[in-house]
Amino acid sequence: MKTYSFFLCLAISSCSCQYQTVARGKKYSEASSSEYKLYFQDDQGNIVSPWHDVPLFTQTDRSNQTYNMIVEIPRFSQAKFEIHREHLMNPIVQDIEDAHLRYLPNLFPWHGQVCNYGAFPQTWENPFHEDEWTGLKGDKDPIDVCEIGSKPEPTGTVLPVKILGILALIDGGETDWKVIVMNSKEAAEKNINTLDDLGEKYPGLLESVRKFFRVYKVPSGKPENKFAYNGEVKDKALAEAVISFTHKAWKEMINNCSISGEDVGTFNTGNTQQGSACTVGREEARGEVDRQPAYDPVEAKLPDTVNEWSFLQSSASRRGAGIFQPFCLAVLVVTVLGGFSETVGQL
Repeated sequence: MKTYSFFLCLAISSCSCQYQTVARGKKYSEASSSEYKLYFQDDQGNIVSPWHDVPLFTQTDRSNQTYNMIVEIPRFSQAKFEIHREHLMNPIVQDIEDAHLRYLPNLFPWHGQVCNYGAFPQTWENPFHEDEWTGLKGDKDPIDVCEIGSKPEPTGTVLPVKILGILALIDGGETDWKVIVMNSKEAAEKNINTLDDLGEKYPGLLESVRKFFRVYKVPSGKPENKFAYNGEVKDKALAEAVISFTHKAWKEMINNCSISGEDVGTFNTGNTQQGSACTVGREEARGEVDRQPAYDPVEAKLPDTVNEWSFLQSSASRRGAGIFQPFCLAVLVVTVLGGFSETVGQL
């Protein structure tokens, strides 16, 4: 059987492609024998971990003000892709819930994810220690990032971004930070450097992002998410302090090759670039990729429910009802008027 490889060029700078993705399996396939995995390799063809080997800061900005974001879920898409904590070389895979692939709901008026969603490499929200801001333990993952630029970015993109602020979401008693960023090129072009700049140029955007993260799990039967700081999006200073804290936690984890715990699973710290106790050889890393099912470029059929809208109707959503009522009213008016016009036309 012929093996297919798929390489997506992801530019960190305008003059070179520093990372490519290597796909295996079949996208959206429910069969474990063809599970879709997206691995990373550098410009020398060496397999790398997007969690451990891609640097937190871009190499072109010596001031350490530009960060590398790993895009997992493109804006307005539904498949819940994420860096896998347990697999060697940490490929991006689609999350599984209740034995099925997970998709984000189209929570009216949004379609799928509200931003380009992903994570910062070389960070870790440590589930074994409480952070100093919320007094809660971390959610086990690299820190989450929400990029609010003007265009969707493909899964696997290594995107240089500018930090604007941070939202402290509390999920199941754990801290689940959401760093608010904009891709650095667009931020420079539009002179957006602070949350105030963002609010002036895009009024209402931050409020929409906050409302989305509060209610997006309600359609699956879960309660609304809570926030620290009364839901306030905090500024760049706190964001950078939290990122620094999670980067330090990652530095401590990268030399521990057997991290696990009850209710938190395991953490694979295998890498090819860090020279740590957990570094694996290039041949072993490549062998891990080559053992996976060949890439099938024909995507599996999506579930029929993926493109359906979800409307909040429970009492738990009353505080967010203002998001939906104007839109629902507009749809109702258009529907009524449309039906009236059709009736008149038949008389």
